[in-house]
Amino acid sequence: MNQVEPKIECRKVRDFSQTINDSFTFIKQNFSALLKPLIYICGFFILATIASGVLQQLKTIRILGIAKASQGFQSYSPDFSTYALGLEYFLLILFSILTVSAIYLVTFCYIKLYKDQGNMAPTMEAVWTLFKEHAIRFFLGTILLSILMCIGFLLCLIPGFYFMPIVTLALPIMVMENLSISDSFSRSMALLKDNWWRTFGLLLVAGLIAYFSMSILGIPAALLNIGAVFIENSPNILFAGSIFSSFLTGVSQLFYVLPAIVSALWYYSLSEEKDGGGLLDRIDSFGTEKTQGSTEWPEEEY
Repeated sequence: MNQVEPKIECRKVRDFSQTINDSFTFIKQNFSALLKPLIYICGFFILATIASGVLQQLKTIRILGIAKASQGFQSYSPDFSTYALGLEYFLLILFSILTVSAIYLVTFCYIKLYKDQGNMAPTMEAVWTLFKEHAIRFFLGTILLSILMCIGFLLCLIPGFYFMPIVTLALPIMVMENLSISDSFSRSMALLKDNWWRTFGLLLVAGLIAYFSMSILGIPAALLNIGAVFIENSPNILFAGSIFSSFLTGVSQLFYVLPAIVSALWYYSLSEEKDGGGLLDRIDSFGTEKTQGSTEWPEEEY
């Protein structure tokens, strides 16, 4: 007899390995239900990233062609950066940031609704409603907190590494606790007290897994582009390679769902460790419709 795998309990104290394992289990259990809002809500941002990526690659190819026609980079190199870092480049950066922010926000909205509904997958309409409620503040918060972290990296790197876990944990707090940007930052610092190193290591591992997954997906497009460069008079191959490469780059951003889930589950773990709200919620739910007749009680941790 096949035993049904218990659903992931969000508000639960976890260690390093349990958080990673539960994140992959959460993806497996909610793959189709989570993928739908990710595609429908983040689709515009992904398509915009793909389109701006194609324009940037075609512009770069055109610049390389002009440089080649001018018999070397020496006569052309002074103006190369001016042409390469134009409107297309900044649009690509902008839409890439918005895409990642949208993926994080959709994931956080999904997890919050999942937790509030008693570990049940929410509908796409419910995720969309919550997404609209938090979108402006979340996007603004992402930009401001990212700028803060970038400034930290410019100051001898160490401040940037210090702010990275604080900024990353502040993002789910904005959604889960419906706090302002400044209050989320303060709450993040409070939760990270005595937990900075564990959080840094966990987020680093999750980020590396996402990065290498994205890199593997981009290998075919990179090989196609490299091959096209060495083929004379191959505009069709270059154009196809630009589209294919930009498409894979845009789609591969969906891998950011893993660090988003890791940061959300780790937030719930630290919150439970500090506040113990999950156990109180389960005690309050005794005898309610939500728990009557249920045989899927979560495992308590002491």
